[in-house]
Amino acid sequence: MVQIGNEINGGILWPEGKSWGQGGGEFDRLAGLLNAAIAGLKENLRQGEQVKIMLHLAEGTKNDTFRWWFDEIDKRHVPYDVIGLSMYTYWNGPISALKANMDDISKRYNKDVIVVEAAYAYTLANCDNAENSFQAKEEKDGGYPASVQGQYNYIHDLMQAVVDVPDQRGKGIFYWEPTWIAVPGNTWATPAGMKYIHDEWKEGNARENQALFDCQGKVLPSVKVFN
Repeated sequence: MVQIGNEINGGILWPEGKSWGQGGGEFDRLAGLLNAAIAGLKENLRQGEQVKIMLHLAEGTKNDTFRWWFDEIDKRHVPYDVIGLSMYTYWNGPISALKANMDDISKRYNKDVIVVEAAYAYTLANCDNAENSFQAKEEKDGGYPASVQGQYNYIHDLMQAVVDVPDQRGKGIFYWEPTWIAVPGNTWATPAGMKYIHDEWKEGNARENQALFDCQGKVLPSVKVFN
């Protein structure tokens, strides 16, 4: 399986492939870029080899966004096999809303669905100098305690929601990012990279308290949810 782009609600390769605010024809151009990427992939497959194509959007609870985006993509006959969704309860809302969206889009578009980004904190402690993206507010909004058991329960409930998608259309989850712990030199971007994208911030890791390993690299008991 190959994912074409990452969280592409807004399109790819701006401004050419932006999905909104470009004066018209946005999805025509975006579809052209997606078709070119998919064609390039298929041209490089060995004879008889088959690879499923995924298109992935953020905000997995927003059914109106998914319907808008995939309706436009389907009008332009972009070939794909799987719909990917990101799901963070502390940003996107409850798992029940994700489940309702997955149930709808899997039937509406006759596609499998996979949650391809998801995470939850096992602690509010910080292991380095970079401010974490999950803090007390996210714990309050996320619906689970920031603890090993809370992390376990979140993953369990998420997996169950995917399993329960009708007609066995729910195919799994990818946890992002289970091994991203705070170690020297492990930073979200180099100083040069930050300067290049005009997003200069502290070096370090803003997500280590959502990993499945503690700050010393020891695996957490919450990983047993995958047994």
